[in-house]
Amino acid sequence: MGRIWAIARQTIAESLRMKIALVFIAFILVLVVGLPFALRKEDSVSSAVQTFLSFSIGGVEFFLSLLAIFLSRSLSEEVAGGQILTLMAKPIPRWQFVVGKWLGIVVLVGALLGTSGAAIYGTARWMATRPPRDEFDQLRLRDEILTARHAVPITPIDFSETAERLFNERLESGAYEDVIEKLDKKKEKARLRKDAEQRYRTLFPLESRVFDFENVRCDRSPDRTIQLRYKAEVWAYPMDEVLRAEWFVGNPDLGTPLYQLQRRDVINRYHSLFVPANAVAPDRSLRAQLYNRNPFEGEPQYGNTISFTSFGDIEVLFTVGTFGGNLARQLTMVMCKLVLLAAFAVMTVCVFSFPVACLVSFAFLALATMSGFLNDSLIHFEDEGVYWAFKKFAELLYTVAFFVIPDFSKYDGTSMLVNGRNVTLRWVLTAISNLGLGTIGIGLAACLMFQRREVAETSF
Repeated sequence: MGRIWAIARQTIAESLRMKIALVFIAFILVLVVGLPFALRKEDSVSSAVQTFLSFSIGGVEFFLSLLAIFLSRSLSEEVAGGQILTLMAKPIPRWQFVVGKWLGIVVLVGALLGTSGAAIYGTARWMATRPPRDEFDQLRLRDEILTARHAVPITPIDFSETAERLFNERLESGAYEDVIEKLDKKKEKARLRKDAEQRYRTLFPLESRVFDFENVRCDRSPDRTIQLRYKAEVWAYPMDEVLRAEWFVGNPDLGTPLYQLQRRDVINRYHSLFVPANAVAPDRSLRAQLYNRNPFEGEPQYGNTISFTSFGDIEVLFTVGTFGGNLARQLTMVMCKLVLLAAFAVMTVCVFSFPVACLVSFAFLALATMSGFLNDSLIHFEDEGVYWAFKKFAELLYTVAFFVIPDFSKYDGTSMLVNGRNVTLRWVLTAISNLGLGTIGIGLAACLMFQRREVAETSF
């Protein structure tokens, strides 16, 4: 281990002497320190903090990814310059040399990531001390951004009994008389069940609907809040495109207060309702009732029909952790990606010259980052003619390529962090496990390739 660490220290010292490393450090410094001053003109503090977190975390990950690739130049230069011959004359196994180079890159990049993370945390907290635009801005900053929230969907409702009852009623009334011989009872009941669910998610004018949530394990203190987040599609909406409705949150039958919330919300957008946490019952359940009626006197009732596309359009969010812990977990996943990328960059310089190795590593980084986008883009091809043939070929190519290349988009929690969503420990452990196994595999391949390489020759 002493030899590996000695090579790692030498790699760190060489990297700090490289101007390219100082350039990337300067980029990161300007991004983290300069961006808040560029956002001073933002109308709300919460929007400014969200923008800063999104661009700073994404920018730091991008620059450190490039830096991890460029730092592999150290190994390439020692091979091309012949210094490796002096090291090989010493009793140092080649695999230790490769691991030492990789470890040096990882330590330096990890130190920069940790420093950047501390700077991002401190800057975000400093930005949050600015006077808020209004009370809602302050509440949103505290309970929707600089926090870690867990989301609970609506308690699932089984409409099988409803579908069975409707099927029997129609069967007895003779509704299926003309198609009874060809009737597939299973499919018909599934259709009725789907229709019943859609009917439940639709509120005609002056109708109300009750939504129940379970396992809302939050601090039930009245000075804390939970958020009811929803997005409704509205039919026959008013000319001003504002939905006027009324929510009642709480369950007095279980000993909770009942909060009445009169709302004017822009249609077809997500909105959050801040509700005191004591609306949650002692058994950790929460009841919310939506009335499709205009509660504001003097304003006409337009006869809106409210519809939720899925039960996922309504959820309750509550605090389960801190912003600092959330940021640390997100940066841990970023570090896992950088560790794997450093191993791949070292492997490529074990085979190719540095310019070629850079191109291969850049292509690897681009594909790993865009994996989710490429997969989604295949859906938009038509399933007929030459488009079908091209789609099948692209799907085969995608499957083969990403059997080897990891999908970095699966371990990107930046959007979750920016919106105050909890970056779960399970997610982080999954990233460590999957990307760690990939790193080990790439590292073994790098050691094997360098072991068999003729270091006296130059690769092209």
